[in-house]
Parts: sequence; structure tokens; C-alpha cells
Amino acid sequence: MPEAEAGVPLIPVDLATLRAETIKESTVFVGNLEALQTAEVRSEIQGRIEQVLVTPGQQVAAGQALIQLKPDQTVPQFQGAVAGVDIAMGNRDNSLKALDIAKAQRETLKSTLALDTANVDRAEQLAAAGALAEIRLDEARAKLAETRNRLIAADEQVAAAGVAVQQAEAQIRQAQAQADASLVSVGFKNVVAPIAGVVDDVQVKVGDYVSTGQPVTTVTQAETLLLNMEVPPEQGSRLRTGLAVELLNPTSKEQLATGSLTFVSPNVNRDTQSILTKAQFRNVEGLLRDGQNVEARIVWNTRPGILIPVTAISRVGGKEFVYMLDEDTPEDGNPVVRLTPVELGDIQGDDFQVISGLEEGDRIAVSNILKLKDGAPVELNSASQP
Repeated sequence: MPEAEAGVPLIPVDLATLRAETIKESTVFVGNLEALQTAEVRSEIQGRIEQVLVTPGQQVAAGQALIQLKPDQTVPQFQGAVAGVDIAMGNRDNSLKALDIAKAQRETLKSTLALDTANVDRAEQLAAAGALAEIRLDEARAKLAETRNRLIAADEQVAAAGVAVQQAEAQIRQAQAQADASLVSVGFKNVVAPIAGVVDDVQVKVGDYVSTGQPVTTVTQAETLLLNMEVPPEQGSRLRTGLAVELLNPTSKEQLATGSLTFVSPNVNRDTQSILTKAQFRNVEGLLRDGQNVEARIVWNTRPGILIPVTAISRVGGKEFVYMLDEDTPEDGNPVVRLTPVELGDIQGDDFQVISGLEEGDRIAVSNILKLKDGAPVELNSASQP
């Protein structure tokens, strides 16, 4: 290893040349992920489980069979409902026949009434001329009154028969609805997925008896997730839909996904004194989970600036410094580094944002920082040579 002229050993260092980067002004919040669609799967009929067709964690399509049941009494119920339809239709046919008979009787009585009316008219003319005894006129009038009464009764029979037909048709519709419902139950032998997604834990097993409406599992569509975040009202004026949001692993701070704000509540929650916001993310690699707590960084704006690695920072007396290569080192001398104060901003990934103290093109030491001091002669590693 080369040595300085004064016998001081040179310290090998790696240098980083500072370049313009994109600086993000951001704030980190804690949020909770929520699937866009989650469906609780329930049995539509009661029966005993013959076969479980899926396993927890399996991806399924909408309409795919999850569980196969042996329906309980659904086939006999369907057969009974069909028989009820036949009975109702028979009652309707009988009511229609009764209506036809009542109408025919009424038409006959109408003809009889017309004839009796004509007879009364003729009898009155003959009685007035003295050609017919008064008793015969009274008999004609009595017969006409009887026919009228019978016609009134016939009208009532026609109306009653019509009502009976309507009632019979209503019974047919009711019986048909029951038959249709029973047929649907027969068709529900398979419990199917209402949406496409991932099957959660299956709460039943082969041989179990399930009742109508009993939950058996949940299907979650996690291809797209919503992040619910509570933001302090002090930041309310900066909130707007479309802002970039970065999901961070709470432990490693690794960026998991990038999305954007899709909703900003117009109200402040009275209990939490915060503003509810929602951001949407694509769960491309399936690393995110419904209900997962994550850290999220809202990026308020971006600007050009300089970033330096956290490993390049030295702290002395509560202030931050870096070792910058002295570019004025004589050609025949050894390169040296100078302890340079810097003002730092937020951390961005593995780097600090530089507010002041450095410029683009400056070269700083990023290795052996603890061995360096102001004015220390250094040996530049090959990758750091200009």
C-alpha cells in the first residue's frame, strides 16, 4: 500500500460523485389494507356435505363449485310442489267450466226474459181490449218477475265463477313459484364462489350438516387493495386525489408497491380528529394481504436535488458532516478529504436529502468513514478514480 511522504499510511476509500436526483417531499403514515371485494359464502340449502372441492388459499373463478351437498328433502319438496301446480291447474279448469255454464244459463235467461216481456206486453193489450181475463195478465207478469229474479241470480253466479277463476289462477302462480323455488334448491347441490378470488379457511368438512344460510368460507379478491389512512387535519390543505402513495414494509422500510390517493374525506372524524383517505394499489406479486397493517408514504411533491448515502454521514457535536475530496490537492501530493458540514433533510430509502453544504459533482467518501479525519490523506480505490 502506498504511504504518505510523512510516513502516515493512506486510508483506502470509495468515493461517490454526487448527481442530481429526484427529491421527494413526503410524510409517512400507518394504514390498513382492505380488499376491494370480499364475499362470505353461504349455503343456499340445507344438507350434508358430500365433498369439499377446494383448499384454503386456492384461487377460484366466479361460479366455481366449492362444496358439494346432498340436499335434504329438496327433491320430495319439488315433487310435492309440482303436484300442487297440477292441483291448482285442475281447480282452475273446473272454475272455467263453472263459468261457462253460468254464462250459458244467463244467456238462456236473457232470451226467456225477452220472451216474457213480449208476452206481458201482448197480455196487457188483450186485457185492455177485454179479450183476456185479468188473471192471465197477472200470471204473465208474475212469470216475468220470476225470470228477472233468476237472471239477477245468474249474473251473481257468473261473477262468482269469475272470481273463482281468478283465485284459481293466483293459486297456480303461487304453486308454480313454490315449484320454481324447490327446483332452484335442487340445483343448489353445489355451493359456488360468488366472485373470483382466493378461498379463505373452509369452516366445514365432509360429513358435516349445514343449514340454509350457514357460512362455509370466504372468497377474497385481492388483486387490487385499498389502503385506509388517517391523516391529521394539519395536513388537510395538502391532500388531494392523485397524490402518489408508496407502501413500505414496517420492518425493512422496503417499498412494497406504489399507488395513488383515490379518496379524501371532506370531514374530520370527531373521535380520532383525523381525515380518512384511501389509496389504491395493484397487488401484482401477491405480497399484500387484506387487513394487513403497513406504513405508507404520501409524496406531496418532487423536485431535483442531491442524495447522499446514510453510510457517508459523520456526526460531531450534534451536527452532520461528510468527508469531501479536496479537489485542490497538488498533482505531486496525495489526495486528502475535508470534513464538510451539511444540512440534511428527510431520509429517502437508504439516502439522506441534502439541503445545503454540497453541490452536484462533489465527491465524498462512502467507506472507512470512522478511520478518516479532516485533512487525512487517502488512497482512492480503482472504482473511485476520476
